[in-house]
Amino acid sequence: MSRFATRLSRLVFRADLKDPMSGFFMIRRDTFMATARRVSSIGFKILLDIFASAPIALKFREVPFEFRGRFAGESKLDSVAMWDYGVLLLDKLIGHIVPVRFVMFAMVGGLGLGIHLAVLATMLDVTHATFDVSQTIATVAAMTGNFLLNNYLTYRDKRLQGMRLIGGLLSFYAVCSVGAIANIGLASYIFQNNYSWWLSGIAGVAISVVWNYAATSTFTWRSRGNASR
Repeated sequence: MSRFATRLSRLVFRADLKDPMSGFFMIRRDTFMATARRVSSIGFKILLDIFASAPIALKFREVPFEFRGRFAGESKLDSVAMWDYGVLLLDKLIGHIVPVRFVMFAMVGGLGLGIHLAVLATMLDVTHATFDVSQTIATVAAMTGNFLLNNYLTYRDKRLQGMRLIGGLLSFYAVCSVGAIANIGLASYIFQNNYSWWLSGIAGVAISVVWNYAATSTFTWRSRGNASR
């Protein structure tokens, strides 16, 4: 897995580092200062980030060492660590074009779309509720799922916990209400014009994505420094 991760790192820089995932390194101060403003605010492994962000190719020397067998603790490598690594690579590849948080927000939104359509289909086929009622319930279910996933993945560095989690959820509902109203209104209009329920549902979700990202970034997951002012 480490060798595979090293090969993936070649996507963002050309240096032939044997272990770009190392957390044990030294760097000249002037080199660090020239690179500091370019590193990602999110992601994984600062050494890899420095090499990928440096304005010029860095000279380096690797001194090998050998790890002893683990006798305590657990590996930090888990699905979240792999997600963070993928986020860093994605940020270095396309971050100058589109914010990587928006990409993650959209990916989570894709999962939310699955939740939305599943709830919508269940309400229509099982409970035989009206489309407006079904669309409203599906929208709330998708919003709740999106908040929890975004809090755990997209905004891990600003993750809300405890009472702040409840406040964040309420804030998420509030700032997404405009998008939800547009979602329900547009979807209902399309459905009433004899389009399929799934196309109506997708159209309603799409109209709210950009608004939801911009609003929740500003109000729900704002930095603690801004929140305390």
